[in-house]
Amino acid sequence: MRLLQLLTGPQATPRYRLIVSAGLSGLASTLVLAIVNMAAQEIADGSHEGVDWLFAGVFAGSILTYLAAELYLIGRSTRDIETALHDMRVRLLTLLRGADPLKLEHFGEARLYESIARGSEAISRNAPYLAMNFRSVVQVLAVAIYIGSISLLALTLVLAVIAIAGWKYIGMARMTQARYGEVQQEENRLFESTDDLMDGFKEVRLSSARSRDLGAAFAGLSDRARSVGVDVQIAAFHQSIFGQVAFFFLLGVIVFVVPSYSQTFSAQVVQITTAALFMIGPLSGAIQSVSVLGAAEADAARMFELEALLQDMQEPKGEVTGAPLPVGLDELRLDGVAFRYPAKGGDEPFALGPIDLAIHRGEIVFITGGNGAGKTTLVKLLTGLYAPDAGRLLWNGAVVSDGLRPIYRERISAVFSDFHLFRHFHGLARFDAARADALLRLMELEGVVDISAQGFGRTDLSAGQRKRLALIAALLEDRPLLVLDEWAADQDPRFRKRFYQEILPGLRAEGRTVIAITHDDHYFDAADRRLHLDAGSLWEITPAEGARS
Repeated sequence: MRLLQLLTGPQATPRYRLIVSAGLSGLASTLVLAIVNMAAQEIADGSHEGVDWLFAGVFAGSILTYLAAELYLIGRSTRDIETALHDMRVRLLTLLRGADPLKLEHFGEARLYESIARGSEAISRNAPYLAMNFRSVVQVLAVAIYIGSISLLALTLVLAVIAIAGWKYIGMARMTQARYGEVQQEENRLFESTDDLMDGFKEVRLSSARSRDLGAAFAGLSDRARSVGVDVQIAAFHQSIFGQVAFFFLLGVIVFVVPSYSQTFSAQVVQITTAALFMIGPLSGAIQSVSVLGAAEADAARMFELEALLQDMQEPKGEVTGAPLPVGLDELRLDGVAFRYPAKGGDEPFALGPIDLAIHRGEIVFITGGNGAGKTTLVKLLTGLYAPDAGRLLWNGAVVSDGLRPIYRERISAVFSDFHLFRHFHGLARFDAARADALLRLMELEGVVDISAQGFGRTDLSAGQRKRLALIAALLEDRPLLVLDEWAADQDPRFRKRFYQEILPGLRAEGRTVIAITHDDHYFDAADRRLHLDAGSLWEITPAEGARS
């Protein structure tokens, strides 16, 4: 059972303590029933006058025992559940951080959201029923023993009814649980459709036909989710109704069937009926929680499935051999580097290389080429996000092996074309306030954005200004290699000119190496070297060739 596996961690309360507390809770509540019945019988027989202090003391002690055991059981199980979910979320996010970027690109955001956010919320809400379930089972068994002490015939018939009804109920619960998977699949599709609407809102508003078609598609998905949801909810209520009918039938057996086979049962009918009614609450809770726990079990299974998938997606961790990579950069070399995307559907996969290239400290290198030429793939190889299928990447002559690749990445700052702007400076070892203020002025954002060791005061700016903030964050890392992917594409003409004619030369003067993807042919002369990609092949364009083109 995946749910139980999830909740059994190194920090969990020892099982025997929960079992003992659940047992004490169930037995104490049953003892309350027995004391009430015995006291009522004494009153009916007139065999005791006044208050029976012994019964009253045992009654009060049973209530206090039940209260203490129940509070301990619920408190500890709730803590264990939240701790287990915290541990699982941390494990999943740790695996996510260590995943191979190439594999993660094709994974899908909806699956992550469903498993980490929604799944953990559903388990948090429903898993306490697991502890209450066990207590209810103990309570039902204790009441059954109590009924047996009064009448074995009544116990036999009660157990027979419970067994038949339980078998039928569990069958209904299994069918309902299977349908929960369909509900979650439809909700995932609905989430993806909503994501399309939010991410493509501008495009949707520009086309009434697209808007209508998306609306129709969304309505269709929503209708399927509604239909499956209705079926599941009705099935769940059918279970509940069936449980109530079974209890009514149980009472009918006690009142109408048992007396036909026992001459002495008339004196016991009140006690047994009271016990049966007392049993209804815990038995109903235990049976009805089957469907709830079924949903939590499905969510737990998905979290373990996601964990296994992310483990398979982990980046290879080779041994760290040789001297550690120096912080400074003298030369970055690609020696026969080649990369090929995995083939899909029988199509010929895109291949890059082999590439031989050397980039030296303080150089400004532009990479040009048409769409689909392989520029972004090359950048991901240069930044260590992709591992080459062939060839070697060398930093100051040291081979960047699998084991050294995480260290190699620490030497590079980047602003990708699909960059994410972090408002807070996560992982920034030292914040230089004077440098940050100077960069704000350089990017013409002083008075627009405040900056501190915690991060940027705001990020709700234009696309070009957000890219300037991303460049500030990259420069504050103070790493020797800076990689920019179409950074100037969103800048206005005046600031674009300043970037090529002032900012890049300033970075060169600092000794920083810059590799930039660009289409700005008016400013190709700002680079020390220009590399051109076409269909995965790379060559260097000399100034004379650049002048002719």
